[in-house]
Amino acid sequence: MATLKCQHLLEANPVIAAIRNPRDIHAAVDSPCQVVFLLTGNIYNLKPMVDLVNAAGKYAFVHLDLLKGYAEDHYFIRYLREKIRPTGVISTRNALITQARKEGLMTIQRLFLLDSSAMDVTLNSARKIKPDAVEILPGLVPKVIERVHKELSLPIITGGFIETEDEVRTCLEAGSLSSSTSHKPLWDAFNSLLAYAKDLRS
Repeated sequence: MATLKCQHLLEANPVIAAIRNPRDIHAAVDSPCQVVFLLTGNIYNLKPMVDLVNAAGKYAFVHLDLLKGYAEDHYFIRYLREKIRPTGVISTRNALITQARKEGLMTIQRLFLLDSSAMDVTLNSARKIKPDAVEILPGLVPKVIERVHKELSLPIITGGFIETEDEVRTCLEAGSLSSSTSHKPLWDAFNSLLAYAKDLRS
């Protein structure tokens, strides 16, 4: 059920605002993007950032591997769900994805596909862990997106060095549902890319 919900969320959001600097949170909240990836955060500023996203009626995903000041164990995952209340989490770590799923959070497993050996290992990992979606990096190689789309029955997000509308379109054509980017002009192109994504699926 969570995977289907995640798929619908990504289908409606071909561009995800990725935040690497806390100062950009207001620009993300004010943008047309409905999904925000928090690729930064610490024990002091994580909850205020998530609160801003939630108050705007948007969806916050916290990248667990990039947080500072938290002990990454099952108690933290429970605290995250109960007190900070993001929509979901992102991680490369199997144990964290598994625990977050148990706590009822949406999960996105980040996969670094640097060569064919890494491809086989990461695809097997995703099959075993069964996240609600995968984010593949780098996301600009259509044949890689096509292979992941063929081999995994999971929603695909692409990320890394995506800076133009044409690059997002190429990713969509290859099988991704969404692209995460910190490049703010793409946040503003949200509506035109959503129309393009809908045309592809029609």
